[in-house]
Amino acid sequence: MIIDQFKENGSIYYAGVKNRSQISSAFVQSLEEIGIYLHTLDRAATAGRAIDIHLKNPYTGRPMTGSSSGTAINVLLGINDIGIGTDGGGSVLAPAMAVNLIGFISPLLDQENRKRLTSKISTDGIAFQPSLGFITEEFDLLKKVVNVMLPVEEVSEMNIEIIYDPVDFSKKEIDAWEGQTSVKDLSFKFDARERVMPKLKELLANCDVLISKEGPIDTDGLGDTVLGHFDQRTQEQQRQGKKGNLRVVNMLGATAITLPAEEFAVGYLLICESTPKKISKMLQFSEEWSQVKNPYTRYFSDCREYYPKEFG
Repeated sequence: MIIDQFKENGSIYYAGVKNRSQISSAFVQSLEEIGIYLHTLDRAATAGRAIDIHLKNPYTGRPMTGSSSGTAINVLLGINDIGIGTDGGGSVLAPAMAVNLIGFISPLLDQENRKRLTSKISTDGIAFQPSLGFITEEFDLLKKVVNVMLPVEEVSEMNIEIIYDPVDFSKKEIDAWEGQTSVKDLSFKFDARERVMPKLKELLANCDVLISKEGPIDTDGLGDTVLGHFDQRTQEQQRQGKKGNLRVVNMLGATAITLPAEEFAVGYLLICESTPKKISKMLQFSEEWSQVKNPYTRYFSDCREYYPKEFG
């Protein structure tokens, strides 16, 4: 069994959990059974905002992207190996992308607990239930956890139908993909959610995986609907936060993973419908993706920077 293989690894991992009641104790305990132990309760952005006015992005010094802001920061700092957050309108995917980490969400995680949750209303009037998700720097760790926590399976034949926007990729990247590909203009991804959702839903029904390059997250603007609702100027500032399809993945009941690009705060968002077969294909395709390692995390994750020399 996969869970036995996980245990045989013998490693112990530390997890940070977003300080929100939507993450059940049963879900956290199920992670401990495979050697992932609760280490920190992480600060979340006030009222679930898409920016956190109390925490700063360690790279930029600007407001940290929310609302799983503290969870992403504690992974970046090396305090935790993996973080567990909640995502209503991008609250896991966007913070992960903002600091060049890997993010993953799916409504299939902890389904029993999700049944008891009441729906929320976003600042732009859309009803949703939050999904759970993970933030980590290590794809292998994410894959192991997802294989245990979700009904995924090995895909023997990698015949995958992909939708992508060619402006986001080089010819070399496109030529490396196997299977059937469809080219679509995804520039609508930065429009208002109510316009993005029906278009994206239709596309997801006609592919295994849709790939959307997004970001840089909250470097040229702040992608926050609270701020964006004031006037045309703040709406443009919100749009310059460069949060695209990641804002609506959960609202569509879809599953997604974001993989860091070489550019700062930019990522490739891979989205699929929440079926075991499509999730399995997406994970296997993600594994074959060229993983980008951020060489600058050492500036934040070296514990010697935080303790006197006598404790080193």
